[in-house]
Amino acid sequence: MSKNTPERRAARAQRAAEALKAQQAAERKRNLMVGGAVGAVVLVIIGLLYFALNAKDDTGKNAKDEPTIAANGEIAGEIDGFGVVVGDPGAPDTVTIYEDLQCPACASLETQVGEQVAAAIAEGRIRVDYRMVSFLDRASTNDYSSRAMNALLVVLEEAGPDAFLKLHDDLYANQPGEGGAGFEDDELIDRAVQAGAVEADIRPGIEDKVYDQWIKNATDQMSKDGVNATPTIRINGEDADGQKLVELLQK
Repeated sequence: MSKNTPERRAARAQRAAEALKAQQAAERKRNLMVGGAVGAVVLVIIGLLYFALNAKDDTGKNAKDEPTIAANGEIAGEIDGFGVVVGDPGAPDTVTIYEDLQCPACASLETQVGEQVAAAIAEGRIRVDYRMVSFLDRASTNDYSSRAMNALLVVLEEAGPDAFLKLHDDLYANQPGEGGAGFEDDELIDRAVQAGAVEADIRPGIEDKVYDQWIKNATDQMSKDGVNATPTIRINGEDADGQKLVELLQK
């Protein structure tokens, strides 16, 4: 068992703060883009007139840098905004799933399609944007929803997406009943280790709940995204249901 030293606590807190800072910077960038939209309209009109008068066709488009898949063939994964995106960046379809680890309906969805989703990710057929939120702390006596979500984020940071997916599936397969106590930190750590994480790497971040503010902001973002229930599924940005997801997985 590792010691939860001030240095380790500070390091985890800094990494969590950096993830939050990056997301906030992205939001500020979007706001600046909206604020400058009126001026940009004038520039666009001038540009269109210029290209029309000169009879030129510009079909180029700005490219966005994409994460690189690990050279050893492991599944790629990253925190992107308020989502945990797992899978090949070049996958033809992106599935977004809003979920709460204490949500029984989310556990039911995982039971129905979890293995197929994992296979599709491994085969590079889909990329999954897990929009994990925490509004069901009230359904447990020890804030299980947010603590379990924090544990998953720490595992992603410290052990990678393979361990993240294994722990994600395990927590749904063994979801605590509503109204009682969820797993305490020691049990979450034990399960994370079984999923492939190293205890010395994850214990401080789990015990200190280093992603606490990120989790609160992610949950707030859910309503801003027009989502009011879990699980909510979107395929390539379009609202979908379980049946459409099954059809996609069976392609």
